[in-house]
Amino acid sequence: MILEILLFILGLVILIKGADWLVEHSSHFARALGVSPLIIGLTIVAFGTSLPELIVSLFAAIKGNADISMGNIVGSNIANIGLILGISALVRGLKVQLSTLIYEMPFLLVSAFLFMLLSNDNNLFSHNGFSIGRIDGLIFLVIFTMFMIYTFKSAFEQRGKSLKKYTETIKKRTTPEKKEKLSKDIFFMLLGLAALIIGGRILVDAAVKIAQSFGISEAFIGLTIVAVGTSLPELMTSMVAAWKKEADIALGNVIGSNIFNILFVMGITSLIKPLNVNPSILFVDMPVMILFSIGLLFFLTTNRKLTKWKGAVLLIGYAGYIFYLISGL
Repeated sequence: MILEILLFILGLVILIKGADWLVEHSSHFARALGVSPLIIGLTIVAFGTSLPELIVSLFAAIKGNADISMGNIVGSNIANIGLILGISALVRGLKVQLSTLIYEMPFLLVSAFLFMLLSNDNNLFSHNGFSIGRIDGLIFLVIFTMFMIYTFKSAFEQRGKSLKKYTETIKKRTTPEKKEKLSKDIFFMLLGLAALIIGGRILVDAAVKIAQSFGISEAFIGLTIVAVGTSLPELMTSMVAAWKKEADIALGNVIGSNIFNILFVMGITSLIKPLNVNPSILFVDMPVMILFSIGLLFFLTTNRKLTKWKGAVLLIGYAGYIFYLISGL
């Protein structure tokens, strides 16, 4: 048992470090090529902080541990709002941009409702029982692609630059002097990806053995320990951003990551390996995820600020959810 716990911690550390390397050096690489910091934040940061969820969910699905895979995604989205934004708001109140309210938050809610709907379609696409199949995964990825196209288009328009100008900038900045630094960034990007794969494999194997040893469900492990563990990159990013008064990053990281988890992570995972959905996750945990999303929208629309007391409410709500899960063991 001690060995499994140590392996779980080791896998988690490798996972987080891999994400850190990938995000940091992808950012360096993008900046060296003259890519907008806004685009870096909307893509690389959101992608990087969600990579642990992607790797863990993918490995769990391939190994036949659907409850860990599904629980990880749903649990991470709940933790991102209740735990991470709760703590971030307590560190410093977060002001909200209007665009977040009229675009990102509604998109998050639509994604969450769609996730539950497709899990509950019950043979709509020739499923057996409650499941997320390949067609569902394809739907998620198509919507995700539309979301990213709109995001990139908005980013370019806000900066008043065309894609052609960015292409010209990239050609100018890719000088021989910078090739060595670019090579270093590429090396650490690949190293980070390798660490994510190895760490994810170790973490999933250890989590399954821990669940079996204690006689607790894989769904519980996925919704709690694995979910919080894979959300640590989001936690660190949002906490630091809140402390530095970067509210857009703190909020955007969580909202974007939740959208990413549903549309991209679940899309890729189910496209590779269709997943059966545990009725408990479908009828209890998914509604909780949606409830937290609606609660966040309500908090953000009042005075367009996530104050400390609102953060405390989110934390209390998350603690109540965890208590409910533990009481059901």
